[in-house]
Amino acid sequence: MVDRYAGAANKNIGDAFLLVWKMPEDKYIIDESDNSVEFRDKPYVSILADFALISFMKIQAKLNRESKIL
Repeated sequence: MVDRYAGAANKNIGDAFLLVWKMPEDKYIIDESDNSVEFRDKPYVSILADFALISFMKIQAKLNRESKIL
């Protein structure tokens, strides 16, 4: 699910997985003076956040339907 929604499973430490959605460097600017972030493409950021949420919800749904896990 994560791969389908523009993310990546970055690390597996046994009972836990690290799932990431990396923001391209051309979509944000970091102000070095106060370490604030300004997003250049706010609709893209919103869609990427939605993808992360949808992916998480689909993973939960699939886990709750899997008889071997239940």
